[in-house]
Amino acid sequence: MGNPVVHFEIAGKDAESLSEFYSSLFDWDAAGQIPGGVYGLEPEAENEVCGHILPTTDDMPVSNYVSIYVQVDDLQKSLEKAESLGGKTCVPPKVIPGGNGAFAMFLDPSGNCIGLYKPEA
Repeated sequence: MGNPVVHFEIAGKDAESLSEFYSSLFDWDAAGQIPGGVYGLEPEAENEVCGHILPTTDDMPVSNYVSIYVQVDDLQKSLEKAESLGGKTCVPPKVIPGGNGAFAMFLDPSGNCIGLYKPEA
């Protein structure tokens, strides 16, 4: 397989109830609430990916969403390739504070929002 999926987000108006739902459904251990009402999900095994369950806010264009993040070597080149294939950049490359790498996001030709992630060098 090519580039791996390394992160996911599940968002909705009530992150607490979503966290309880997914924790009960899949036996996920939501590692407690972190700032902003976000629930962290850390992998317990090598083949698992980490994720977040988070609240949406009134200023967001959607009230719920699910997104994946794919690890790439070069955010800008990946965005350019996505655009050449019919995608559209919606979040240009941004550094994640605390030395946690960087991310960007694009819309695929069907309007799905997909994240790109580049770990800290």
